[in-house]
Amino acid sequence: MKTALLSVLTATLLGFASLASGRPFDAADFTAIVFSTGLVAWTIEQYARPARCLSFARPIRLPAGLATAPAKLGDRRMAA
Repeated sequence: MKTALLSVLTATLLGFASLASGRPFDAADFTAIVFSTGLVAWTIEQYARPARCLSFARPIRLPAGLATAPAKLGDRRMAA
């Protein structure tokens, strides 16, 4: 929620600054600013999380049923 709020507030403030300087500001500018600010805020939020310990992760174990033998050559039908 913080990321979306930060994006909208930043785009609104940049829009007011753009209008105050005399530059036209349309929906495409607003959308681009919201998207880029949201992407930056999301990236910062992802890297601000505490690191998790990867040594406690369980190993991936495949089920025993996957070790079946392939079909024999005589069991398959050949195309004419």
